[in-house]
Amino acid sequence: MGRMRDGAGLVATSCGMCLLGAALQADVPSATGAMLIPPYEFHEPTNGPKPQAFGAQVAISADGRTLAVADPWYFGGSVWPWYGSGAVYVYGATDEGWQLHARLEPPDPQGYDFFGADLSLSADGSVLAIGAEFEGRRLDPRTGDGFGAVFVFTREGGAWLQQAHVQSPKPQRLASFGRTVELSESGDTLVVGAPFESISVEGTAQPSVGAVYVYRRSAAAWESEAVLRAPQPQADDRFGTALRLSANGRVIAVLAGEQNPDTENLETGEWDGRNNTLYVFEQGPNAWQLTATLEGDPAEPFFGGSAYATEGQMEGFALNGDGSVLAVASPVGAGVDGEAGYVRFYQADNGGWVRTQTTLVPALAERVQFGLRLTLSTDGATLAAAALRDEGPYGRPYVVVFRDLGMQWSQVAAIESPSWPDPTSFGSSLALSGTGERLVIGAQHFATESNQSGAAFVY
Repeated sequence: MGRMRDGAGLVATSCGMCLLGAALQADVPSATGAMLIPPYEFHEPTNGPKPQAFGAQVAISADGRTLAVADPWYFGGSVWPWYGSGAVYVYGATDEGWQLHARLEPPDPQGYDFFGADLSLSADGSVLAIGAEFEGRRLDPRTGDGFGAVFVFTREGGAWLQQAHVQSPKPQRLASFGRTVELSESGDTLVVGAPFESISVEGTAQPSVGAVYVYRRSAAAWESEAVLRAPQPQADDRFGTALRLSANGRVIAVLAGEQNPDTENLETGEWDGRNNTLYVFEQGPNAWQLTATLEGDPAEPFFGGSAYATEGQMEGFALNGDGSVLAVASPVGAGVDGEAGYVRFYQADNGGWVRTQTTLVPALAERVQFGLRLTLSTDGATLAAAALRDEGPYGRPYVVVFRDLGMQWSQVAAIESPSWPDPTSFGSSLALSGTGERLVIGAQHFATESNQSGAAFVY
């Protein structure tokens, strides 16, 4: 477990991806050096015969002391075969390791609530937002047509208590309100995506246009502050497919996953002028303002992530803490090495955004994608991204870590799935602590001796 490879084969490095307490070392990989320290490995505490997806979403507090792992397919109080009510497990770091503090479930679990569709923690780990994209359905569980909701929990003493049940001000079945959620570092700003929300444009219903909702906490109440939409909404934009909120709560990046199954030309395999688009909003004196529209290249689909993903993290982009830096992946675009996938950086500049000269390309030969999922530490100095090599029946998954060494970015780790070639979805979700000292990797189909209920790894 925990070997490291580059494009030429097995190598060890002097980089220490550490378990608890120590920082990620900024040493450049070399042909000789120390082994990667084996990580903590978490599995579903409740095994059972039904399919589960522990690790589909993960979140870690900026201080690195609180970890949340979601299993949206947990069957909880729902009746078989209507599983998928969902559960979230919260762990705390101690000097001896990690301890399970709570298993959180919706107050009235129903099949296909998908509680745990997304997660976000405040910086100190005292506030946790949990998306449940189909919650609210009271019809046949097979339809999965709830309005969706977000549950906010707070840690009081040693207990986790539900503080709020946030619902869309425009409840709409199948809108997937809560499919994506983000909290600010203070835990006082909440952003929620509803990528399948439909609207009427000039009297004509437009499906799956999408919207993003911004809330502010006042005492224990969450008040709606803004509704964000694409400036020229179209059907199947899926605006809010993925989103990122800066730690200071002042910048929001939203992905419109326009390259999706409903916009694909099945004859050509192309999208006929539809390209994934990233919209950047900043909080102004009186309202949120659109400050950038970054569009992908038709020749490089899935700019910023993929709207084809049905589970797990979808963000192929991330903001740093103050919202001044945006990292964006083109997962299947041609890198300078001729392999697929690279990450570019954008910098806030006088009210707009400009692309910098920094481009990250991992040292992984036979790469078929890089950056479909990525995360950036709050200080902006560590980036981790999923990668896949063309090897084996399902590909060979990696998570590649880069570190800003002051003068340049350098690759400091390439972590492979500990059970490859078995399918694991290693890297289905990613999270970094504020200074990059801890990395969490979700693997929602990781197999154990009894089932494939998933796993999460903390390095």
